[in-house]
Amino acid sequence: MTGNLPVPRALAPVLDSLTPEQRRAAMALGYVLVLAGAGTGKTKTLTAGVATRVGLHGMVPGQILCVTFTNKASQEMRKRIGDVLGTYSVPTWLGTFHALAARQLRAEPEVAQLRSGFDIRDAEDSLAIVRRLIRTVPKEKLPVPQEGAPGDARQIKKMAERIARLKEDLITPVAAFAHVESLIGRRQSANLHVDHESWRFVVGLYGRYQAILREQNAADFGDLLMWPTLAMLHDAAYHRRWSARFTAVMADEFQDVNRAQYLWLTLLSRTSGELFCVGDDSQSIYSWRGAKVGFLRNFPREFPAVKTFKLEENFRSTSNILDASNAVISFDPSRIEKTLFTRRGEGLPIEVLGFSYATEEAAAIVREIGRRAATGVAWHDMAIIYRQNRLFRTLEEALLHARVPYEIIGDVGFYWRTAVKDALALLTLCAWPDERRSDEAFRRMANRPPRGLGARGLGKIEIEASAGGLSLCAAATRTRLSPRCVVALQGFVQILRQIGCRKGESLGERLTGLLEATGYLDMLRADDSDEAATQRENLAELIELAQGFRRVEHLLEHAALAGGAPGEKGRDRVQLMTMHRSKGLEFRHVFLPAWEEAIFPGAMSRNPGEERRLAYVALTRAMEQATITFCDYRQGGSSRPSRFIDEIPLENRVSSWNHGRNEPRQSDGRWRQVDQELNALGL
Repeated sequence: MTGNLPVPRALAPVLDSLTPEQRRAAMALGYVLVLAGAGTGKTKTLTAGVATRVGLHGMVPGQILCVTFTNKASQEMRKRIGDVLGTYSVPTWLGTFHALAARQLRAEPEVAQLRSGFDIRDAEDSLAIVRRLIRTVPKEKLPVPQEGAPGDARQIKKMAERIARLKEDLITPVAAFAHVESLIGRRQSANLHVDHESWRFVVGLYGRYQAILREQNAADFGDLLMWPTLAMLHDAAYHRRWSARFTAVMADEFQDVNRAQYLWLTLLSRTSGELFCVGDDSQSIYSWRGAKVGFLRNFPREFPAVKTFKLEENFRSTSNILDASNAVISFDPSRIEKTLFTRRGEGLPIEVLGFSYATEEAAAIVREIGRRAATGVAWHDMAIIYRQNRLFRTLEEALLHARVPYEIIGDVGFYWRTAVKDALALLTLCAWPDERRSDEAFRRMANRPPRGLGARGLGKIEIEASAGGLSLCAAATRTRLSPRCVVALQGFVQILRQIGCRKGESLGERLTGLLEATGYLDMLRADDSDEAATQRENLAELIELAQGFRRVEHLLEHAALAGGAPGEKGRDRVQLMTMHRSKGLEFRHVFLPAWEEAIFPGAMSRNPGEERRLAYVALTRAMEQATITFCDYRQGGSSRPSRFIDEIPLENRVSSWNHGRNEPRQSDGRWRQVDQELNALGL
């Protein structure tokens, strides 16, 4: 029995640091399912499980396969195990699904009809191949998308995603036709909408896409798992060979596995009978990415001998936050029963605050963030977490106006892309052609596209500007240059001034006009490279983003704050992110705006259970205080509070709205008090 084995001295501190349930889970052998609620120490338990197998049961580290979803999680686990048992005791097969599957495929690449030394194409590479293939098809032969135009960036991305989904479901190009026809038939029989033209187009596209990869002796991310898994399913000798390599298979975030990942794990554990899975069905929020929560929920039926452990003690949040989270998730009838508790005390109740308009909501949130910062809360200890990306536009404007430092998680590097910086430079020149603040923008854009201006000509303009106290833009039309260059620069400056004088245009319209009139977009269109296509997509995204700003300076300041300087990412800033991106993170103070019906849960959501799980994830990010807000009117229409607010027990929240009574909002006085405090602090 495991309980009678002497615990090595090096392992004792690890096991002694665990709760009784964590310890029982870490020491269990066979098929093990650890249901780890939010903030209950799942990584600690999984790490202890690996260390126990090496230090207590004598398993060879090189024969333990331990898989995570992110490189960060792999590195953390590798360090923890190394700190306990030494570097040489860290499993050599520890990494992400893609990294480990790539290693397996490189050992026997012929199962994917590849040769030794094959290349790996990342998601951007895959998208570029799909883009090139779609470009070869006349637009009239492309399926008409529900939104956008045939062959546009959205359709290209959707086609690439569908190919990836087919691979996650282990559907090869040969099997794709039958699979898609079956899918279409099932949905039509159930009177459900199915985009049959696009799906049938994808079948042909998939075959051509895969042929290109084979010609290049390359595999994409989907290939890395699909081909080894199919080989294990259909080739008994191959399966025995790989399954016999491992004495234990261990998996993190098991609620997020797709079909290929699930079968890969279970097939590799077949010989040993050792499969240790950690996950939480209440945090399964990636069905749109192929994750299937049923694999975790049905695990005990698939493996009747499984030992199940529930980690319910939360080390992150106060009881008010956990009671609210437990209440919301309890309305999911399919969940595995689990109730989080904490020893951190009751803490502050959930704040629920109502406003009339989104601008009021954003201003109030930012004022409260400022007040808490003035009392000593670090910027990075506060986060604004929202359901949809489009919701942060108003919040950004309020943050910029208040000069609150912030970082948008997931927006890394966008404002440092060439085309984006070029477009912002054009806006700067258009807004301030006669001011020296536009000089850097002129240096950047005066010869993009080429206008015959070289370093020597630019030097002459610099001298003229310095002598006359002028901006470079103003000096350009007064400087003696070659006739061709003079004409080109005069036309460029005239465009800037004319567009700058237009009234009634949105910022997005102005930016579009500049890119077209200056020839910048034509320059990119003339370039058929993948890089140019990506730059055009970046510009389309920037134009859409610009629509959310009224003034050029607001957009430029947003770009500076959101982009930051190289190496500044992650410094002391308020964090903004979607609920999906918040998973795995924690903050002392969390603000949750736009908890309104039709937004959260979404009106078009096909998975109401997952919306509920998102609410659970969002609430459990908070350590000390969570603030939920909603509006009466948003984006031109009336709205009402989310059903998830009603489900939070009254004893766990301070409500700012009353059903059926025309009473003043409790939030009104609260935020007036905040204003007074901020004024007193000079903020």
